[in-house]
Amino acid sequence: MMKLHDVWEKYQVNKLLNYADVAKFLTKEGQTVTYPPGKMIVQRGDFPEYIYFIIEGLAIGQREYEDGSEYRYFQVDKQNGNLGLLEILSKNEQYVATITSLTEVVAVKVESAAVYDILMNDLDLLRKCSLLLADDLYQRSGNDGIYYYYEGIDRLRLFLLNYAEQLQMKYLSQDSLLVEMSYEQIAAQIGVSIRTVGRSVHKLKKNGEISISGKKIKISEDQYQKLKNYWAG
Repeated sequence: MMKLHDVWEKYQVNKLLNYADVAKFLTKEGQTVTYPPGKMIVQRGDFPEYIYFIIEGLAIGQREYEDGSEYRYFQVDKQNGNLGLLEILSKNEQYVATITSLTEVVAVKVESAAVYDILMNDLDLLRKCSLLLADDLYQRSGNDGIYYYYEGIDRLRLFLLNYAEQLQMKYLSQDSLLVEMSYEQIAAQIGVSIRTVGRSVHKLKKNGEISISGKKIKISEDQYQKLKNYWAG
């Protein structure tokens, strides 16, 4: 009887699916487009008429839950940048997230119908797609409970650390990162009250782990290291 690891090895595929995987099929269909920093590439709710394969640069995404109360931030680059792919594979008629360029982004824009037709007729690409969908579901299932075992202030610490790492501070021109989320949005994300977020922010500021600009949280390079060292210790 074959062991599970042996079967996994037999059908080994890379979790990532990017432009390099489909480029040979898209010699005529693709159109190269460039987005300056801060430009919206796709908007949540729009029909996924095109797939965008990022070949240079970094973009960030904002995803809402169905009730509209929670947000998640994630990054996409040339390794995992296939905007709209999950939507067409699951036959959803709306982009699930708004994606905005963080740096200058160069992408190849392809009609989604052409991409879907290619995927449905290539077994290796289909296997990659199945792993892509399964991994996305698995990661989100795990993240839903990641804060369960932590108190409010540690939930906020972990959230801010993940936020900074996902946005990769080295890509930002300024020397600190502004968290573009309200206390209400953060509270919904980490599963605590707005009041708890406010108290935790006050304590972290007092500890020198964050700064405040207006009503937004700021994280400098040194403060990022403090947050990182807290979990390392």
